[in-house]
Amino acid sequence: MHDFALFFPVNLVKSCGDWFSAAQKGGPMDRKQFGKLVAALRKEQFDENGDRYTQAKLAEVILNQDPQTPLNDIVIGKIERGERTILDDHTLLNLANALQLTIGERRIFFLLATGLDHLQIYPAEEAPEDLLGLVLEMLQDIRLPALLLDRYLNVVAVNGLLLQFYQMSHIDLSQQAGKPGGSNLLNFIFSPAFAEARQHMPPPMWHRFAVGNVIYFRRMTLPYRMTPYFGKLFAHLRKNREFRWFWEQVFYEEKLYFVGGESFQMGSALAGRFRFLTAPLVTHTPYGNLEILTHIPRDEATAVAFHQMSQQTPALAHQIGPWPEAAWG
Repeated sequence: MHDFALFFPVNLVKSCGDWFSAAQKGGPMDRKQFGKLVAALRKEQFDENGDRYTQAKLAEVILNQDPQTPLNDIVIGKIERGERTILDDHTLLNLANALQLTIGERRIFFLLATGLDHLQIYPAEEAPEDLLGLVLEMLQDIRLPALLLDRYLNVVAVNGLLLQFYQMSHIDLSQQAGKPGGSNLLNFIFSPAFAEARQHMPPPMWHRFAVGNVIYFRRMTLPYRMTPYFGKLFAHLRKNREFRWFWEQVFYEEKLYFVGGESFQMGSALAGRFRFLTAPLVTHTPYGNLEILTHIPRDEATAVAFHQMSQQTPALAHQIGPWPEAAWG
């Protein structure tokens, strides 16, 4: 699904944020919640003057793309307020096109428009801490560098081999500790803490790496764009000029880099270079996906190096972030 990602007792009603709370009160992702999502996605769009899209501007863009559209600013306002209960395929396609959703985002957007949510699509009787315990057990048993990400691409846990791999690649995760968004994948790869690792990537490889991670981030976070946590995270990420550029760049490049199979390298010529791709192991939960990303070696030297690490590193998983709730700070 992607191969660019690098890194990085709960009360069921209160712990999972606005989207989960609404679902657990007995209803699906109802039209009000879906309307909030549409409004959040609209506000991510900017016109040529740098102003956020208004409902009227979104209606204008849709009309230019499709003169037969049933949408205007009045109808868009009703959708965003949750007053429009019937969303046909024409309406949804117009919205997805005008909101410039990526391939992965479009699939999730259409699924959410059915009115079903994670609690209904992926029902589970286990408590969140039990679900997490099972995934952490898998993480520690994987004898390759691997990490666990939540629905915002925050790092929930890493195994010992990943810490060893990062140490050999001169990547220091501790620099991000305690900072706002410090455990977030995108925040990390666009930060000074990743600068040395980036220097050892040829420019075309860094470009593919950054584009791929932004595509991954957009897909994973789509259902949560209207949550307060995402609002804080996105505002923080947008302070970075490179992030803003790559956020827009994916519209032009996603078909090139969303198919998988790219190989990346980290490390210096002196210390040794590692060539790998990452493969996801996905656990669907009512609280969003938990994804273990395992670094798969792409040449014999990397395979040997990873094997030597595994012989010297205990099988442990280190939880470094909360789940299922995400705490800002």
